[in-house]
Amino acid sequence: MKVLAAVARHGSVTAAARELHYSQPSVSHHLSRLEVATGAKLVQRAGRGIRLTPEGRLLAGRAAE
Repeated sequence: MKVLAAVARHGSVTAAARELHYSQPSVSHHLSRLEVATGAKLVQRAGRGIRLTPEGRLLAGRAAE
């Protein structure tokens, strides 16, 4: 959940990885596992960036709490 919250704050896997001291592939892996666990699509690739889906924004908000 903290990975999703970091991605939401920064809007970037790279920036989230930098903040958390993780590698980019590790952040992507955490996001994929969270999507499997929740059964919901949480992120959308947008060109070279990433955007949270409505479900992703809701879950990220809960993670920030």
